[in-house]
Amino acid sequence: MSSFVGLHIHSDYSLLDGASHIDPLVDKALELGMTAIALTDHGVMYGAIELLKVCNKKGIKPIIGNEMYIINGDITKQERRPKYHQLVLAKNDIGYKNLVKLTTVSHLEGVQGKGIFSRPCINKDLLERHHEGLIITSACLGGEIPQAILKKRLDVARRVAQWYKDLLGDDFYLEIQDHGSPEDRIVNLEIVRIAKELDIKVIATNDSHFISCADVEAHDALLCIQTGKLITEDKRLRYSGTEYLKSADEMRRLFRDHLEADVIEDAVTRTVEVADKIEDYHILGNPQIPNFPIPEGYNKESYMSKVAWDGLFERMNVSEAEGLTQEYRDRMKYEIDMMHQMGFATYFLVVWDYIKFARDQNIPVGPGRGSAAGSLVAYAMGITNIDPIHHGLLFERFLNPERKSMPDVDTDFCIDRREDVIKYVTDKYGTDHVAQIITFNRMTSKAVLKDVARVLDIPYNESDKLAKLIPVSRGKPAKLPMMISDKTPDPLFKEKYDSGELIPGTAVTFRRWIDTAITIEGTNKTFGMHAAGVVISEDPLDTIVPLQRNNDGSVITQYYMEDVEAIGLLKMDFLGLRNLTMIQKAVDHIESRHDLKIDLDALPLDDPKTYQLLAGGELAGVFQLESSGMRQIVKDLKPSGLEDISSVLALYRPGPLDAGLIPKFIDRKHGREKIDYAHDILKPILEETYGIMVYQEQIMKIAQDLAGYSLGQADLLRRAMGKKKIDEMEKHREKFIQGASENDFPRKPANDLFDQMVLFAEYCFNKSHSTAYGFVTFQTAYLKANYPVEYMAALLTAISGDQDKVQMYIASCLGMGIQVLPPDVNKSEVDFTPLSNQILFGLSAVRNLGLGAIEALAASRQEKGDFTSLADLCDRVDLRAVNKRALEALILSGAMEGFEPNRQQLMHDLELIVDWAQARAKDREVGQGNIFDMMELSTSSNNSSALTFESAPKAPPIKDYDPQERLKLEKELLGFYISDHPLKGVQHSARILAPINLSELGEQPEKITLSSIVMLSMVKLVTTKKGDSMAVLQIEDLSGHAEAVVFPKAYARIGQFIKPDARLMVWGKVDRRDDRIQMIIDDVQPIETVRMVMVDLDPAIAGDIEQQYRLRNVLKVLQGENKFAAKTPVIAVIRTRDQRQAVRLGAQFRVQNAEAAVAALQSASFRARTTPLLSSV
Repeated sequence: MSSFVGLHIHSDYSLLDGASHIDPLVDKALELGMTAIALTDHGVMYGAIELLKVCNKKGIKPIIGNEMYIINGDITKQERRPKYHQLVLAKNDIGYKNLVKLTTVSHLEGVQGKGIFSRPCINKDLLERHHEGLIITSACLGGEIPQAILKKRLDVARRVAQWYKDLLGDDFYLEIQDHGSPEDRIVNLEIVRIAKELDIKVIATNDSHFISCADVEAHDALLCIQTGKLITEDKRLRYSGTEYLKSADEMRRLFRDHLEADVIEDAVTRTVEVADKIEDYHILGNPQIPNFPIPEGYNKESYMSKVAWDGLFERMNVSEAEGLTQEYRDRMKYEIDMMHQMGFATYFLVVWDYIKFARDQNIPVGPGRGSAAGSLVAYAMGITNIDPIHHGLLFERFLNPERKSMPDVDTDFCIDRREDVIKYVTDKYGTDHVAQIITFNRMTSKAVLKDVARVLDIPYNESDKLAKLIPVSRGKPAKLPMMISDKTPDPLFKEKYDSGELIPGTAVTFRRWIDTAITIEGTNKTFGMHAAGVVISEDPLDTIVPLQRNNDGSVITQYYMEDVEAIGLLKMDFLGLRNLTMIQKAVDHIESRHDLKIDLDALPLDDPKTYQLLAGGELAGVFQLESSGMRQIVKDLKPSGLEDISSVLALYRPGPLDAGLIPKFIDRKHGREKIDYAHDILKPILEETYGIMVYQEQIMKIAQDLAGYSLGQADLLRRAMGKKKIDEMEKHREKFIQGASENDFPRKPANDLFDQMVLFAEYCFNKSHSTAYGFVTFQTAYLKANYPVEYMAALLTAISGDQDKVQMYIASCLGMGIQVLPPDVNKSEVDFTPLSNQILFGLSAVRNLGLGAIEALAASRQEKGDFTSLADLCDRVDLRAVNKRALEALILSGAMEGFEPNRQQLMHDLELIVDWAQARAKDREVGQGNIFDMMELSTSSNNSSALTFESAPKAPPIKDYDPQERLKLEKELLGFYISDHPLKGVQHSARILAPINLSELGEQPEKITLSSIVMLSMVKLVTTKKGDSMAVLQIEDLSGHAEAVVFPKAYARIGQFIKPDARLMVWGKVDRRDDRIQMIIDDVQPIETVRMVMVDLDPAIAGDIEQQYRLRNVLKVLQGENKFAAKTPVIAVIRTRDQRQAVRLGAQFRVQNAEAAVAALQSASFRARTTPLLSSV
């Protein structure tokens, strides 16, 4: 057992200043024989609960602390003054509460300074009020006493020490450290003298920021990442390299050159005395459910029962329980009893209340999310909108009476009004009882490799090249230790590491670079706010969890989600779902235009138009189904009910995709693959998913119906299988087989079925969640199929802040035959507006046009009618709200074409008219209207108006911009073309030759060759270090834009065509660079020269294998040996009596000479012809 305990220790929760992760830190403490370990991060308690959990698991005492900042004077006043360090440890539960309080106050009231120099501060007044249960030390050189010593103000040092002793008695310690600086020695000698004079005990600490002395460079790199410096720079923040977790012997050796041996021994061993004072903390697992106001005459259980039963009667349109079927009555009673037994009545009342508020305020609420949709009580109370009995959902998947844990009800709200619900909860329970939850952004392998490269001054191209070797699986990059192991997914990465060679252009080896990155991989880098998590507590939060502000000023917890739940706080997920906002806007449009109120909860689930839309694959804007991969699956599946939609949402995930379950599911639906059931009991369970286990609930039902499990036991089985708990699974295996045998199911097939369940449990999804989200998918598909104009207008409004998506959906509108009209200053609203079979552009999507300007225009229109001219507009609106930039945006976007189509004329008139209108406004302000204003008293308004605006100045007449310039300026203001597009004329042909839109580029696999018809909207020529030319491009089509690059080898061949505004057919590969997608272009051809070879085929010939073989052989000969010369695509046109389908053959069948190809094909008895791309296909 060690005679030393580390009391001054920083982890990676001292963001970018600590390199120690808590788990290995605790392991190191155990290795050194320590009986306890403290955590004292800078100004925060982020890691306190993680420390508690890790220490409890490993059998070492945790000490919760905080290296705080203390000032003299009022913490609420911003003044330049010293911010001293202060080590504060919680001795017991009371001390923990006081430490939480002090930490919270320091962040919410006491932040001093700005930016990277800001510090959360306390003062001595706060310590006097909240010192019970705390141990405080004088801290490092940054402490108030050491600073006084260094400034030779020894009287101040003694006075401060005496103050702390008077306040804390034996719980105040003077602290000595030695990191090799002369200042340490000066302070230590004086500290020892003060200690003797004032009878204060001394402890020895090491200001630990990393675990081992081998981590010095990694920690130094972390500091450079924080400060934006290079490791090689002289003038930067540096540590001494001794700030690691030291053993008792190392601590004793530290002070021998300036302190007596007995002083050193006492100071080292007294750390154990401090640790012995620390009592067990009792802060984990105590539920903190808030108090809910219960009406008189009820308790929480009876009131929850009343709300639930009343809600179910209303749902089922009955007045009493006898009007319900037995199944509903029994299920309701069972669920209510379980909730009461588990103590969750208040929880459900809290959730019911804020969801009721949202519905009462017409805030759209989702039908359900997660396993809560499996509860009939949740459905009855209006918490969810999915009937679990009708859809076969299980309560035990939500709440298991055999495994008590807090319920987890997540709710989707309209994204625009989510904050209203949070405000309601905050107002109801109090600002000190509600907070949002912190998140931490950790350094992943790719990111840390690049961060370390930057501080080691490694060229970007080298760091990018190495980072690209790291594969990403399910959104997570492989970890660096795996990359250098024998099981590396990329041998080249390991080869670079093992070689020990220098990185080109540097004096750094690959091994040094990667080793440094490995040490800090996974380190916390920044904090943020959880997208949905909100905590509500019974007691004030600042006695339970430390709080701080997010960058936007919101109050957030300092513990992340799992730690918040670990201390018993009630965590709610208030998610903002943009689709709910969009659905409501669509419903509002429908009501406004058709006088029809759509009941979203009562849509006809057998609507033929909806399923025609799904089968056709036109799914842009349909919730969860619009990715290219999902579109093809839905098209092949041809869903015929909500069950199919829910199933495909559950299956479109990495596990089922990798296992090939989707093709099997589709083939079984359409009768192409036989469905076998191992036992008749399985048929009703698996029939809706064509014999495939798709849902976790199906595994539970199999265990119940076949093996006699209760649903609670079945949920435990499901969890054991899903988490691959081998020991638990084997216990269940025998029980399952035995139960199945009682249903006349033999051991061998029962064992095989159990193995199959284990396999599928890895892939199976929560049916409750899938059904709820499947319903939202159906709602969006129904609205798009039945009210396409209203739906697309709502969709464009919902994403109007994302210009890439606006462009993509406008392209979708064109494909649907819906024209999106340019903005109109007299007709456009804030949002996109449906008009018959057109959509009018919303003013909110015009750049440089703020909400204030839009409101001013709308108000003037409402008061005085349409604007008749630019002068009329400028004269009527406040030009401080609608400023010159806003007016230019309106002109160049085409919004004023209703009264003047010549945009260039308006631009030339603008300055003159603005000056004129401002002068008139000034005259009116001082009551000196001009002569024409006065005439309004005796002249009709129309005549006076005309007279007034005829007097407005006007620039000399000028021709309008040429069409190309006009479109260019329009695009600058809107982010895309709206009145026309340079590629509009080849839209139909483009879909045949290049079926992938640029908006779908990110969904395509890397390294496969794709073709696209694009325009070059930006060309940047680059000269490499070798002197070769290459180009960096911005390319676009009707759906969106993308980055592209032409490397030197390709540029030497095709550089003559790489010019701004060139319209090209391009061939290239998808390349991912960090989170950016780009296309590496290998070949191009101007669209003016693109010709297509058309081969007309009857369906019988197209399906004949022998004819296909003949066609393939002819085309292979025509391609020639030079693949770059073969650019002419071949299109098969398959004609039936009432249909004509054009199909592009693969790139390997492109030919060099179109005329020669036609002649050869005709000689082989094929009907062939050539057609230029720019003519109609």
